[in-house]
Amino acid sequence: MKINLYYWNNGVGVVNDALLLSSLLSTLFCDITRYDLSTTNDYRNSDIGIYIQNVDNNTLQYNKKNIFLANEEWITSYELNLFNNFECIITKSAYAKSLLDVYHKNVINTGFFSLDRYFFPKNTNEILHFKGKSIQKNTELVKGLNYVNTLDSNINYLSDNDITYNLNNHDIHICCSLYEAWGHYLWEAMSCGKLVICSEIPVFKEYLDPNLVKFIPIKDVCNHNINYEFLNTNDYKLRNGYIVDDIKVKDLLNNKEGLLEFQKKNSENIRQYFLNMNKINKRKFLNTIEYVIYG
Repeated sequence: MKINLYYWNNGVGVVNDALLLSSLLSTLFCDITRYDLSTTNDYRNSDIGIYIQNVDNNTLQYNKKNIFLANEEWITSYELNLFNNFECIITKSAYAKSLLDVYHKNVINTGFFSLDRYFFPKNTNEILHFKGKSIQKNTELVKGLNYVNTLDSNINYLSDNDITYNLNNHDIHICCSLYEAWGHYLWEAMSCGKLVICSEIPVFKEYLDPNLVKFIPIKDVCNHNINYEFLNTNDYKLRNGYIVDDIKVKDLLNNKEGLLEFQKKNSENIRQYFLNMNKINKRKFLNTIEYVIYG
């Protein structure tokens, strides 16, 4: 069984998705090839082609069957018009499935999974916001807060070891994104048993235990806002931004001692929750691939 994975190298989440999928699929299938569409022009024929986030119409012909793994906020109108080329569309949330059901008859929600970053975590009483390279992280919300460490990989290169170190050596992580299809940073922080303060966006509400995280209430939902670059485009018709209540964020952070006590008390449960969800969603994803292959 030959499986081709196709992705555009954006330097962040899509690359991680490709590596995670390659590793998972290798547990059942031995012949997996990854193709970076931004650099590759030579493709082999395969039984299954899996496209991560983006579609390349020129490569669909190489695969007997095609699957699209959607990050719905990045789907263009052009890509929606190509949906009839796919056996199924896989989403990471029920919310995403509800958006895409009108475009394809076979949309399957599997959830998703993230890398386990646990590496002897320490209690440091420190708070981190990891901006990464995505334009939807809403970093402006914590800018200027001197009690929040902000790491920006656009300014300073962060190796994989750097990321793992910082995840394990900060007790609280702020994920105030305008939108996420999954949110690897959040889950990776939880893998280390750390407390996450996160936007109350659909995918987080769907998968996270409210007894183990701290949600930031949403004060507005919009598809255009002059203050947020992520929303100022007409190219992505399914994109919404969930604007969080900045006052509530500061209220939460003003109780730093309470948050740190909560993290220490719940650390093991937070990590176990991550492990359980990872296991469940990996099985769902593999079941879906087997369903497409064998019917």
